[in-house]
Amino acid sequence: MEPNHSMDLLTGIPELSPDPILSLKAVTIESPDVTRDQLDAFLAFLREIAGPVDKTVDAETAENWDLPVEWAREKVTLFPLYIESLRVVPAEQLGDTEWAVRARLERPGCWVVSDTVLRDGDGHFSKRRDKWEELLRSPMRRELSGGLACNVVEVAAEKLTSGELDVRPLVLHALAKDGAACDRGNPKSQAAIANAFWQTFWATGAHRSERGVTFPVAFLPVDRANAGEFRGPFRERYVSLRRRLFGRTAIVGYHIEILTKARALYFDRGRNLFRVAHSFDPKAHHAAESDLALAVAELNRTGFVDAYTRENAQMFAAWRVHEEQGTSGAPTSDPYRIPTFESLRINPAETAGGCIRIHRVVPFAGCAYLSEVVQDTERLKAAGKIQDFDGDIVCATNSTFFLNFPEEYSTLHSAMNDPVSLLVENGRTHQIKTMRRATFHLTNDGSAAITTRAGIKLNSEVLVFEGESSSATSFLRAGKPYRDNTFGPLFFGSVVVGDSIVETFEEMATEIPSNGWLIGDSEAFGGTIDPRHAAEAQVRSDDGRRDLELRHAFAVGPLLVADGAIVPLGESREEFQSLIIRETPSAEETSNLARTELPAAMMNCEKRGVAPTRFPYDWNDTRAPRTAIGVKADGSVVLVVVDGRANLPHSVGVTLAELAQLMLNLGCQSAMNMDGGGSSVMFLPHPRAKALKLRDDLRDGVVNLPSDLGGIERLLPVPLVICRKK
Repeated sequence: MEPNHSMDLLTGIPELSPDPILSLKAVTIESPDVTRDQLDAFLAFLREIAGPVDKTVDAETAENWDLPVEWAREKVTLFPLYIESLRVVPAEQLGDTEWAVRARLERPGCWVVSDTVLRDGDGHFSKRRDKWEELLRSPMRRELSGGLACNVVEVAAEKLTSGELDVRPLVLHALAKDGAACDRGNPKSQAAIANAFWQTFWATGAHRSERGVTFPVAFLPVDRANAGEFRGPFRERYVSLRRRLFGRTAIVGYHIEILTKARALYFDRGRNLFRVAHSFDPKAHHAAESDLALAVAELNRTGFVDAYTRENAQMFAAWRVHEEQGTSGAPTSDPYRIPTFESLRINPAETAGGCIRIHRVVPFAGCAYLSEVVQDTERLKAAGKIQDFDGDIVCATNSTFFLNFPEEYSTLHSAMNDPVSLLVENGRTHQIKTMRRATFHLTNDGSAAITTRAGIKLNSEVLVFEGESSSATSFLRAGKPYRDNTFGPLFFGSVVVGDSIVETFEEMATEIPSNGWLIGDSEAFGGTIDPRHAAEAQVRSDDGRRDLELRHAFAVGPLLVADGAIVPLGESREEFQSLIIRETPSAEETSNLARTELPAAMMNCEKRGVAPTRFPYDWNDTRAPRTAIGVKADGSVVLVVVDGRANLPHSVGVTLAELAQLMLNLGCQSAMNMDGGGSSVMFLPHPRAKALKLRDDLRDGVVNLPSDLGGIERLLPVPLVICRKK
């Protein structure tokens, strides 16, 4: 990427903002003596004294690095004065301020101003002009400004078509090929997974005063790509005359939920084992003892308890010590040997204080920090977290949306960190399309493209037979509360998650999973069902005459650019719907619910939303850290990570509209948004990248400024890597 390209890179970005000087998103007038006219006059005054900004771009490039890709970091000051929110308060509420004017920063970009600044009198801004100008000429000016910074990587088309480089999703696994749990014996990884759960729980499941509250939680690894998913005791299970489950994920999850809903699952701190209350009666819950024993045995073999968060850290300290000693979690010679149900019961004669009830068991898909994927690739391979990958990573970013908030994986067949929508890796479909979303794909001949027309090809006889009738995805229920998230009753139906059938049912309704399809509604099917590889991703050629041979594909969205033109929000008809709730759920209620139960505020929400439920789906309002991918006319692939939130003078982030303009400026004929916010991160695992760190506490190789607290990147289930084949 030529350095002189920099001036073109940001062309048009400021003009997309409604105000080229101030980026004001929220105004609150808390003083009864101030009018909106007075506030507008103050804002006009600030615009005047802020003056224009020199938008000279500061560019860094990886010249003479011997990199097979082009990299550049572009930085520019967009706003001489950056205000996202402004509160006007009575003078006595302002408190102390170091400024010579009656105003202060609540936090970067958020101003609090005394009402005396806007009311006639000695403190009025017009009579204190010299002090305001002095403020904006002082070193404080830097802290009050707003910048824009982005990292750009370009992969030449010829390096993709020749096979020298690959741009691919790297699916991380929770179970090794032999069935061992990848995170057993690794307390750091367990702590990260537990922390990811609590951060989202506190963000959405509690009032502010309740954040930090914990309760006993366990985590169960699920890996639908594991060879043992449909083997042995996990092949299938009739849980009623009308309902049949397939696969380890569905069967174990179903029976664990029976125990947690009945408040019968306990953790024995003396033995470091999950056990069952002695008073629990399987018959009362229409469950077989052998099936319950299988589920608890799998939890003991592969799962772990949260021994790392607040009160849980003291409550389950013995587990943490046990794992620190290096427990591998490797299966025995017979990993699926099922104990008797009676052997799992808590004996009333045992010390009751040593057993703690587990309120919730959270299934989770494979995940890791991007720094681990880049810097500890061989270790993750040895642990089984990275499989079927042989290459040298030259650049890596985040990629897909994934189920993150508790309401997103509350359905039986969904798990925390499950990727959302279509996902293909090395020709293998990991996840069929669950919603219409923009999809990046790379064919076997190295041709890259972005489309919203990716579909599903049905392979299973039962799906083909039923598929002409009716089907439903989570998006079709997005305009309704969670309690209406059912489809049916159906004469005969199937649930597909990943690429496999996980459930069939007759003459009943069932819940639609966040990451799956529900299909059926005709006469009962009498054939043999093979649940594996029942469906696969399908992308047709432009002329519609043939299926493309997909090497890799992943769907995120929304679409930003198509055919060399910006695509305004909504015109691509992608399926997004944010969660809308009337009140905040309470931690007190939520802490007593099993994983597949939701508090009343969620059950009665105005709109259920689809993953990602908290995604601010607006076009030109929310500025945030963003990641995007684009394809040029010659087939070259462009990756962009835009910083935001972490340091506003460095970068304020961009709206989706601005991101679209940015990708167009980079020469992309097509482009789509990827997961952003705290997920946005870019790694260049090159020795010289260490000197380019934007902060000393960032991990070596991080070339952007992640926005989560401490600059630590988030756990990711599917990193996007540019790799050189060995």
